Amino acid sequence: MEDNVNLSRLQYEFPGNAASLEDSPFVFFGVPFDSGTSAASGAREGPRAVRAIVQGMELWSEFFSKDLERAGIYDAGDVAVSHGDAAVTGGMVSSVASWIRGLGKTPIMFGGEHTFTPYAAEATEADALIVVDAHADCRKEFLGNELSHATSTRRWVEKGRKALLVGVRAFSSEEIAYCAEKNVSMVRARAVASANFAGILRDFLSDGDVAYLSIDLDGFDPSFAPGVGTPEPIGISPSDVLKLMDALRNYRVAGMDVMELCPARDPSWITAALAAKLVLEFCASRLS
Repeated sequence: MEDNVNLSRLQYEFPGNAASLEDSPFVFFGVPFDSGTSAASGAREGPRAVRAIVQGMELWSEFFSKDLERAGIYDAGDVAVSHGDAAVTGGMVSSVASWIRGLGKTPIMFGGEHTFTPYAAEATEADALIVVDAHADCRKEFLGNELSHATSTRRWVEKGRKALLVGVRAFSSEEIAYCAEKNVSMVRARAVASANFAGILRDFLSDGDVAYLSIDLDGFDPSFAPGVGTPEPIGISPSDVLKLMDALRNYRVAGMDVMELCPARDPSWITAALAAKLVLEFCASRLS
């Protein structure tokens, strides 16, 4: 199989068990871009950090009882981003995600800022976007920029597509009005612990819908994930997201991403470890 021209290979691979592209149902790639972040920068180092931490982690999923030693995750490298140009980089992300889907495999994107989720989701031909996030990301623009991590969900919804936000607790008044107008579905942070995700997904996804799962690490309470650029207290737990992944096993999922890891704010590496674990658990959840 030919490599994608928008990718560059790196020293460490995720998760480190030397899987081949041909034999792997999942293809991991990084997007080391943070030019559009609005608080602390440094998310461009997220892909590097998650590759480093996963080298010492076990590949058995206790939650889903699956052994990822036996299921390949191929690391395609990082997108050769155009720093400062989100539109050009977004085109590269679209190319890479489309290439992976064209191989009949599931793309797993790692960031890097959240700006690129709609590019990847659209390239996988997903019908519905499910986003774990503290923020709605539904501003029309932020600081004069329409392509930023504060606008990513709106860029998806404004094309007539549906979105489900999980763990949200930080809005502007503009976003509250927009989400109400566009019927954006929400499970707010205060309701996640008791949420019936099976019923929520049944109401949200129509027959035949293909979903795309996006996880912004600031969706978690900072006690679980301090290493993000825009932390918001009173968030959700990793167990909540595992329950969401479990409910998604009954549906088709075209791809997923984990975004906004900021290693400069993660001195103990617990956020990087959580991010790696989320990717591994998602893969385990998709195995039969």
